[in-house]
Formats: sequence, C-alpha cells, structure tokens
Amino acid sequence: MAHMNYNKLFSCPRCGNSGVIFLVKVAGTLVIIKQKCPKHGARSFNLPLLQEDLYIDTIRNGVFRCFKCGQEATVDQVKTKGPWALVKCACPTHGNKLPFQKISSIIYNRISGPEVAIAQPAETAETAETAEPESTPSESASFCPNCGEAIEGKEKYCGTCGAELD
Repeated sequence: MAHMNYNKLFSCPRCGNSGVIFLVKVAGTLVIIKQKCPKHGARSFNLPLLQEDLYIDTIRNGVFRCFKCGQEATVDQVKTKGPWALVKCACPTHGNKLPFQKISSIIYNRISGPEVAIAQPAETAETAETAEPESTPSESASFCPNCGEAIEGKEKYCGTCGAELD
C-alpha cells in the first residue's frame, strides 16, 4: 500500500511554505490539524490517527514556529487546560508576544521532550468512543477561523482579516 506524502499535505497549497500549526485535536480515529500560512491564512485538514508515526515529525516542525512569520521558534510557556497543552513560543524576531497554540496533550507529549511531557488522565476504550467532541478555537473564539489571529473577548469580526466570528 502506498503512503500519502504528508510533507506535501502540510505545505500551503498556494505558495508551498510550511505554516504554523495552531491546533492539533484528536477526535476518534482522526487528528484534526489547523494551520496558518503567514501569507495566505488558515486552513484545516484531517489525518488518520493510525498513521501518526508517518507525520508526527511534521507536526513537531509546524508547532514550534512563529505564528506571525513562520520561522522556527522556541517554547516560552506551556500550560495545561483539560486535555490540552497550550503552547506559547518565542520568535527571534517577534519575541514572546505570540498567541497560545492549542495542542492535544496526547500529541504534545509525542512532539516534546520528556522534560516537558504532560501527565495524561487514563482513558479506556469505552470513554474514547463515547467522549463528546472538544470545542474548537472557532467555538471558543480563541482564534479567527479564517486567518488564525488570536481573538480576545467576544468580537463579532476579526480585527485582522474582517471575517465574521461565530
């Protein structure tokens, strides 16, 4: 069986650049990725969880990047909130004034070093199948669903791209 070229999937379809990943969510048998190209805005796509080993390095590369310019960044801060690791990176150009990236703790433990791994609550097969889907950034208004810019408060429109927020 031929494997999909995941590196190509993670590239912006318009310019080919790798964007920053601002959301990684595990939902059943899928990994949901939300990514932002610094030039062309945000997009999302789903990947099969069973093939995670084929693209985990690409996720690692996409998470630890500056949200504004896309260059490599270092982890400045990590918070846990329920099943999430909220990661804030520091860019050599833009400093640490970047938004938090929302990464499933399960995935974050795979892409981070052991010194920053997050303890996971035990999950049985039964709870995994019956678990309610997590809210996405567009539902909690943390990030604009169009351009990925951080949203504070209850704005109706994104201040960066003007997209209507739900």
